[in-house]
Amino acid sequence: MNWKKLLLTTLALGLLGATTVYGEQVKMDLFYNGKHHAYAAKEVKIEIDGKAMVPKDMPAVIIDGRTMLPMRQIAQELGCEVNWNEAAKQIYVMRGSDIIVFTVDSKTGYENGKEFTMDVPATIVNDRTMLPVRALADALHLNIKWDDPNRIVSIQSGDTVVKDEPKAPESGQTTTGTLTGIQMPSAKDADQTFTIQADGPMGRYEKTFVDDQKIVLDFYGAKSSLPGEITKTNSDIVTGIRTATHENNGDSFTRVVFDLSGKKDYEVTQSADKKNITISFGKTTVDKISAVHSQNKDIITIGGTGSFGASVAMTADPQKIVVTIPNCQSNLNDKINTADLQYVLDGKVDTSKGNTVELVLAVEDLVQYSYREETQNLILEIYPTTLKNMRYDKNANVLYLDKKDKIDTGSVKFEDHYLDGYFDVTLPGDYESDYGYGTYDVKGTVVENIEVSTKGGNTTFRFKQKRISAYEVTDEGDSYAIRVKNPKEVYDKVLLLDAGHGGKDPGTSGNGMQEKNLNLTIAQKIAQKLQGSGIKVYMTRDSDVYPENSTRAKTANDIADLMVSIHMNSGPETANGTETLYQVHANDNGARLTSKQLAEILQGKVVSATGNTNRGAKLWTDVLILNRTTVPSVIVEVIFITNTGDALKISNPAYQDQVAQAIADGIQEAVKYPLR
Repeated sequence: MNWKKLLLTTLALGLLGATTVYGEQVKMDLFYNGKHHAYAAKEVKIEIDGKAMVPKDMPAVIIDGRTMLPMRQIAQELGCEVNWNEAAKQIYVMRGSDIIVFTVDSKTGYENGKEFTMDVPATIVNDRTMLPVRALADALHLNIKWDDPNRIVSIQSGDTVVKDEPKAPESGQTTTGTLTGIQMPSAKDADQTFTIQADGPMGRYEKTFVDDQKIVLDFYGAKSSLPGEITKTNSDIVTGIRTATHENNGDSFTRVVFDLSGKKDYEVTQSADKKNITISFGKTTVDKISAVHSQNKDIITIGGTGSFGASVAMTADPQKIVVTIPNCQSNLNDKINTADLQYVLDGKVDTSKGNTVELVLAVEDLVQYSYREETQNLILEIYPTTLKNMRYDKNANVLYLDKKDKIDTGSVKFEDHYLDGYFDVTLPGDYESDYGYGTYDVKGTVVENIEVSTKGGNTTFRFKQKRISAYEVTDEGDSYAIRVKNPKEVYDKVLLLDAGHGGKDPGTSGNGMQEKNLNLTIAQKIAQKLQGSGIKVYMTRDSDVYPENSTRAKTANDIADLMVSIHMNSGPETANGTETLYQVHANDNGARLTSKQLAEILQGKVVSATGNTNRGAKLWTDVLILNRTTVPSVIVEVIFITNTGDALKISNPAYQDQVAQAIADGIQEAVKYPLR
């Protein structure tokens, strides 16, 4: 096959989100996995065959502890041809007669048709395809080394991947026995040692360099009775252990991978009888700390006797940054002196968790952080986000904007993309100078984050929501408030309209038709006919996707006054007609609409309008979507798709309109009953 004739487009070329400085420090905005991430770290330099590579438009970056390289530039400088298949989201790297295929966001790649698996997938970062350094090395058979102190990735275009950490002692013989078990620490606050056990001498094993967050041991010739994955490790250092059997140039080996929380000092030793391999993690002592404000950053430097393997996270209510250092002890005072800091309000050292030391820093709301480890020092930098003059009240679900310039609240635009999980509130004007730009990670129970951007002269607040919500903007004196509300707080009547099945679940079929498609067609027609009725309509889907039935029921309970689910029936070829299913709920009472009343109304409307066989409103007790709802809910089984006559009817758009109008009429009649 002539690969150059593939219908492939070139890799997307986009502008970086912020100014990039190539040198000792890289500071930029990274956009990947649907989010913006502030990045500030010492530059990762790349050398190819001894020559420094000057990044053209995207530097190497470290994401989640893994060095990510710009795929296209490196591959081309290695003499490879690179093509991009937009439809499949695949990258083709061609080198001589070799063809390697990577798929964005997939851990599976292919070398000359043979599948291989990566620890992390290729990722689109700032419109550039970035690939983990180890995956690139393995796929292209490169010699690759990592110089940690100088942060240099050295690539040699050879034929073998270099192990750039020393090999463990070996006898030159392969292991003929079986790996039988892994002895783990007795508790998280016990000595952190892990012992791999075998039923015979382990003659040859190698420690393979990957990165600071893994230990990889390859036991040549060894079989394994170990589980493929171990998640309970009794350790804050080792987060998981994975095993698998591989082959390399005819050598069979068992690979044991220890996933680490971060960089940590350790020693690998073998017992005298060679049946045990022990990994011992040294305990770090934290013995000094400094806190200064410089170049608009609060910089906290933690010093110790070894590497930290720290994890850093931001919590809320109130906002805190928590630095967790496992297998550690502290000689610090309990109180951190934050007098010279601008964004850190208070700090303490918590040693109450046994072998783990935590630094807890109370911080202002609109800050972000980055951290890095350098030779027995952990450096945490805290600085303001690109957002400003706002705060989010997670208890009341309100975003407050400080009143800087006048906003015409009557001209604010609202765009509801609830099926995509977000809602846009757009201000009539450019307010970037007032409120900045970027992502506000509020991590609330209703709103996950808020993306602020300005395009076309208007500033938009995009609320990534965990629940369908309605929004209001009000002038509150010294601030404007964007209130996130339950739809039932805003609308008098709220309907959740459900097109049954969808996506991977086609439902039933018959006479050349699939149920999921007919359900969606009828549901969409009902929604159109209810426009202007005073009923707020939400749908569980408007395309060929599959929401879990439990999610559909939960959504109804959370935001709706009633739910109507559209389905098609199946049965013996002679079975035909319409039936409507309901369940009796514990909260049913005579003061408001019940599921039974709703079912009887809709059943009557459809039968009257279509002349279908009346199979009645039926109590149905074994359907999840009816059992899990607490609001009036019914399933309308419009026709039998397995009946030739019914199928002929439902295939007619005029009949579909007739059914949809009948159900819409029934819903409007039902909501005349009290709903709350």
